[in-house]
Amino acid sequence: MEVPRRVEVLSRALRIFIIVLIIAVIAFGLGLGVMVGSVGVSEAAIIVDPLTAEKRVVLGPKLFIKKPWEYYVVVKYGVESLDMWTEAPGKYGEWPAVTCLTRDGLEARVDITVRWRLNPDKVLELYTYYPGLDWERRALAPLLREIVRNIIASYTAVETIEKRGEISTKIATAFIEAIKKEKTLANAIIVEGIDLRNIDLPAKFKAAVEAKLTEEQMMLAAKFKAERMRIEANASAQMMIIKAKGEAKAQIERSRGEALAFLIKANATAEGYRRIMEALGAANNTDIARMLILRDTLTQIEGNVIIFLTSGPQGTVIPLIPLGESGRELRGD
Repeated sequence: MEVPRRVEVLSRALRIFIIVLIIAVIAFGLGLGVMVGSVGVSEAAIIVDPLTAEKRVVLGPKLFIKKPWEYYVVVKYGVESLDMWTEAPGKYGEWPAVTCLTRDGLEARVDITVRWRLNPDKVLELYTYYPGLDWERRALAPLLREIVRNIIASYTAVETIEKRGEISTKIATAFIEAIKKEKTLANAIIVEGIDLRNIDLPAKFKAAVEAKLTEEQMMLAAKFKAERMRIEANASAQMMIIKAKGEAKAQIERSRGEALAFLIKANATAEGYRRIMEALGAANNTDIARMLILRDTLTQIEGNVIIFLTSGPQGTVIPLIPLGESGRELRGD
């Protein structure tokens, strides 16, 4: 009877051991879960010791070990956006559009988006000032609203349309400078970019501006048309001047050619007259010259003319027969 009793005692001890082992494993697992933490990409873990008030930062992606009583807060340092816009009543972004006044007193609503991120090296300092991780609500958004209102107030309503790029640049520069000057944000916030999405003005004002712009465009178009017509007229006048100069030059050249031809013809005619007069003798040169001139005149009026001249005691007859336009005559002996 002693053997079964001993077996029963061993079995009970084994069961107790197994139970204790299971409890130990569970406790170890729970303890390990409490002591091990993790952070992902673009995340930082701020580990806080409530007993000593010490803090340290672990940048992800990473697993880390902490004391069981320590806790940690995960902070994202990737690119975030601060959206202020309104599309319709009740429909807006993270915050509604910034309502402000222009220099000439018109109400404007500014839609704007700021892309920013945390400097991972300054996460701990930022957490010290904003343990609720609400730096966007408590610091960034109020700063942006103030800057937008101040800058828009320095422009007229028309200038907000014409100088949109300039306004966007000024807002970005002023916002970055304001962050640097703010002690709780200095060097902890990095602005990646600012998008000035829209500056919405009253509907009546926009209609008036559009009408004015349309009128100005029509005036510019008319001015351009008038300038084009003036240029075309000048070009036509220049072409006419050039053409007239060319024609005048051509006329001069033609006149020179005709004068030269006339001179050649006159020389040839004079030579012909000289020979005829030599053949007829010098006594009646004047009469012969008159007859020759008469012949040429009649030729020009009526065409070819034959004149018979007599000379000498025997009454020699000399016919003068023109041959076309050559200006030369056949002289009969």
